[in-house]
Amino acid sequence: MKKFLFILTSISLLIFSGCQEDYLERVPTASVSESDIFSTVNGAYTVLHGIHRSTFQYYGAHDKFGQKSVDLAVDLLGEDFFQSERGYGWFVSWYQYIDHRNINSANLEYVWEYYYDIVDNANAILANVDKASDAALFASKVNSLKAQSLTYRAYSFYQLVQLYADRYDIGGANTHLGIPIPTAPSQEGQARATVAKVYEQINADLDAALALFAAGATARVNKSEININVAKGIKARVALTTGQWAVAETMAREARTGFSLSADFCQTDAGGFIDSSDPEWMWGAVLIDEQQTSYASFFSHIDPYFGGYAALGNHKLASTEIYNFMSDTDIRKSLFVTVSGKPRVGIKFSGYGEWTNDYLYMRSGEMYLIEAEAQARQGKAEAQTTIYNLVSKRDPEYVKPTLTGEDLIQHILMQRRCELWGEGQRFFDIKRLNIALDRRGKGHTETLWNAAGNFPAGDKNLTFLIPKQEIDANPNMVQNPL
Repeated sequence: MKKFLFILTSISLLIFSGCQEDYLERVPTASVSESDIFSTVNGAYTVLHGIHRSTFQYYGAHDKFGQKSVDLAVDLLGEDFFQSERGYGWFVSWYQYIDHRNINSANLEYVWEYYYDIVDNANAILANVDKASDAALFASKVNSLKAQSLTYRAYSFYQLVQLYADRYDIGGANTHLGIPIPTAPSQEGQARATVAKVYEQINADLDAALALFAAGATARVNKSEININVAKGIKARVALTTGQWAVAETMAREARTGFSLSADFCQTDAGGFIDSSDPEWMWGAVLIDEQQTSYASFFSHIDPYFGGYAALGNHKLASTEIYNFMSDTDIRKSLFVTVSGKPRVGIKFSGYGEWTNDYLYMRSGEMYLIEAEAQARQGKAEAQTTIYNLVSKRDPEYVKPTLTGEDLIQHILMQRRCELWGEGQRFFDIKRLNIALDRRGKGHTETLWNAAGNFPAGDKNLTFLIPKQEIDANPNMVQNPL
């Protein structure tokens, strides 16, 4: 697997004076050796900062800018989030189900490498931080380094296995092929582990991270870093995917502890999901002017008032299905407006032209949804209260549901679609729920979606192919059905 952020034989540092932090950048010559960078705990932190930076940096194209570019692509594979027109062409091939089914696609390769680069860096930290000369003096910092690295590795494996493998079958053996799960620095290409083994490793990493956080870890500097709440939030996501309903319920509730729901649905005075200081945000990238990537950014592609690609006409719209589901008193519905004659254009992520906007990765509202769904699947009446506690913050006229059983579950899932629009979750839900993708009759521009109007549940088109570069470089790799 390729490594762009950290090479085991050599690394180089770039110093960004604007944020007074060191970040790793791949270059062909060495200025700092591996032994030097890991000789101290602070040196190891430089590698962790490189991981943080990788989640929002520019990767050489206007559709490659870290985690939010993946979130955009994943949402465009669903039915509730779509583009109004071809525009400049960015992300269109994702929406048309072309990129992730083309082994030669640079975008397909980018997603694979993006997450495995994070894994490589996390493995380097875990393999070396205990050897630092001052490790014994800074035990809490070492705990933080290891806990965050384990969480990043688990998160990356979780994202990859959902994309590049068939779904986890709740109650099944899950012996079908998953992804490679390297847990130590290595230049050797690994074979694909089974989906069951991948999730076993994900949970082992998260459990180890939670233990380290609980044992005493240095408090995070800001929400760009991972803490115990974020690790629990990822554990809740994983448990929901694998049908561990009690674990999902508990982890989601504990994860959101200390994070309130925004009365104004995460809007700042300017509007939109743009500021990590919002009390609902649990994890995100805290950006400054020097770190903004202008046209190659999430806000360029989603904010109709930003001055980027969306404002140039390629707006992101909501499906009629979720728009019509929301009542007129629901503040979430007010975040879809008519712009340049186009209906249901999302202004949820709008900074109204501001360049310094933060990137959202996790918030407490999602945790309420996980908790409610997990409770409902256990037949618990508390699910009605949990979903009410969330939605009543969005809609003052929302009435606590009296639904039970499958009807309650479906209601919660619809609320989930409304709540998490544009946050990179819907495609994963389509796969984990084993439901069809059906865009028909939902307001899409049908001439734009190519042949991707509908696919039955479990269709091979819902699984990413392995990039050709990985197939060629790794003799142990096996391709998914073409």
